[in-house]
Amino acid sequence: MENKLYRAALIFFVAMLLLSILWPYERKLQHWDKEPNYLVKESDEIFFNNTRIHQYRTEERAELAQQGFKVHRYLKCTNDTAQPLINFTIINSWRTDQAFIIAEPNSRSYFSDTVRIALNDSVIKLSLDHMDFVGHYRLAAWVFQNSLEYRRAFILQGSDSLLLNGTRSNEKANQSVLKDYFRLVGRYR
Repeated sequence: MENKLYRAALIFFVAMLLLSILWPYERKLQHWDKEPNYLVKESDEIFFNNTRIHQYRTEERAELAQQGFKVHRYLKCTNDTAQPLINFTIINSWRTDQAFIIAEPNSRSYFSDTVRIALNDSVIKLSLDHMDFVGHYRLAAWVFQNSLEYRRAFILQGSDSLLLNGTRSNEKANQSVLKDYFRLVGRYR
């Protein structure tokens, strides 16, 4: 009897292992092109606060707290001013259970004019001073969707181009921010 139980347990575990290898879970960005929904489920917020928050520097100034906002900036993002770059930041409105993503430039003067960004075969004109939350969301979704397919975004500067996030390590850090954000609002599973 005991041998039959061991054999059944072994067969069960081997079958689960084979299923996990042969049928892997594929993460994907869901409904990124639809109208943005900034609502955060309680379970996603608990997951973020318990597992990811230690990777962020949370800004809780009195005027932000009074309005119900927390600003989360990733600790590994570069703030280098030698070349223009963009870092993504998560803004959590805990009173309304919403989260927003914004693109923060390191050099506000460089990004005060319209800047061209190339990704894959498409080029967009970006004016950060005239963008609302929807514009920031669409930019973040566009960059993240392409980064999942190993495509990189560049700032076009005449005949030259610069990485949107400056360096490879900063690009990886920003991809982590985007992954956390889209998981927080339920668009990345």
